[in-house]
Amino acid sequence: MTIWLPNIEGGSGPVYRQIAHAIRSAVNDGSLKPGDRLPTHRDLAYHLGVTVGTITRSYREAERLGLVAGEVGRGTYV
Repeated sequence: MTIWLPNIEGGSGPVYRQIAHAIRSAVNDGSLKPGDRLPTHRDLAYHLGVTVGTITRSYREAERLGLVAGEVGRGTYV
């Protein structure tokens, strides 16, 4: 299984918003499809070199935008 990693290099604004916008772009271009599971907060934080709190905030923003749904103990899905 390949882990989805957003490209946030050179982005502007808060990192959590850059990640949420990367999720939106990936959904719009088909890189992420309905039912796809996003990386765990810890895994994505590790790969991007940010805190787990930043990932939590970005997933929460993506959920607010209607892009993903999180399920405690199961993960975050498109």
